[in-house]
Amino acid sequence: MLQNISGDPSSTARQLRPVVITVIAAKLAVFTLLMTTINFQPPLPTAVEIAEIR
Repeated sequence: MLQNISGDPSSTARQLRPVVITVIAAKLAVFTLLMTTINFQPPLPTAVEIAEIR
């Protein structure tokens, strides 16, 4: 009976490994999607560039 208890953590870890990998991959995919949809503000023109336009 003691051998069954000591064998459980390794089997549980093996069973949960695909779930953990899936969750991490999903978080990475969501982060990547959110980062690609951010609208970055274009750089503001400097005073010299504004003077050249005028």
